[in-house]
Amino acid sequence: MSILSTLGSFQAPLTLLLIIFGPSLLPRFINLFRPRPPSSTPKPVRPARPLRLKLVLGIHTLWILKHLLLPPYDLFVNNNLPISISNSQIRYALLGPEYDPLTRQIHPLLELLMNRLKIMDNRILYFKFEHKPMMECVWCQTPTDYLIYSLPNILSWYLLEATFLGGMAWKWIAGPEAPQRAETWRNTFGWILVVAATVEGGIKWGWDLRVVEGDALHLASIIHTLRSIFLLLFPLVYTFLPLPAIPVSSSILASIVSNTTSTLRLTSLARASIQRSPILRETWSLLGKRDAERKEIARRDEDVRRIVRELKLDEGTMRVGARGWIREGWNGMVRVDPNPAAQAGT
Repeated sequence: MSILSTLGSFQAPLTLLLIIFGPSLLPRFINLFRPRPPSSTPKPVRPARPLRLKLVLGIHTLWILKHLLLPPYDLFVNNNLPISISNSQIRYALLGPEYDPLTRQIHPLLELLMNRLKIMDNRILYFKFEHKPMMECVWCQTPTDYLIYSLPNILSWYLLEATFLGGMAWKWIAGPEAPQRAETWRNTFGWILVVAATVEGGIKWGWDLRVVEGDALHLASIIHTLRSIFLLLFPLVYTFLPLPAIPVSSSILASIVSNTTSTLRLTSLARASIQRSPILRETWSLLGKRDAERKEIARRDEDVRRIVRELKLDEGTMRVGARGWIREGWNGMVRVDPNPAAQAGT
């Protein structure tokens, strides 16, 4: 309860800081948890996120911010009233100073709300379930009744978010990576929504609110703020989470190894043939010297060296990258039994 009380006290400044710094800090925060690829493996080139995805995320963010900055009406929060306020002050806050019983009738639902708030237990229920259920649910008597009446409103938030998450699996919205991202993360995020909806309903139904020093925790208002922040970050986290590298099939690796072996064999035969012919051997030697001179000139040229470094085409980087790529492909294609003797004995 102390944690939620602290959140309630700093609700406004935390919301303002989140709106200002959240969009710029979120990608950096997610990058802290991205798996670092080994230095020998070239980083995969990811396609740029399409403009349609950015537009959809922007609309979603504005919609959530609207509900975050304009929360549902709460009699006690909007009027800064403690839970122990007198019935006459509640009536004054609901009807206003210009109310005249001779010229204006009270709506039956408003009269029902004022009668309910005369009892302290109902005020505690108001702090749990907000203004609308306490005013509009005529048949509600117990916390379970109010929870049942509030379920459509609670579930609608998460169902809309689940629908939005499903739409982000379409290529024409989220780009070519959308199917792979959906296959990797959609089930996890779907279960997160189910757990969040269950937790919200369970807290509203089972949280034991108590009056301390004439006031109590504004549970419904705090839950609305936390839910809005959660739904605000939810699609952004889904969009910026890393994707696993696509594995290369063993058939492709086998064909590459076969072609490489054939090329090396043909090269070896060609060199042997050149060594048998004096004319070809002399021509090959001259060509080798000329290529060596050109390479030496290129190595000394600063512009060429700078371009090679920028493109990561220098010999050291290419050698390390090729060695790591071949090692990973070979390990994925060949499985070595750590204890073949034991397997043969069985």
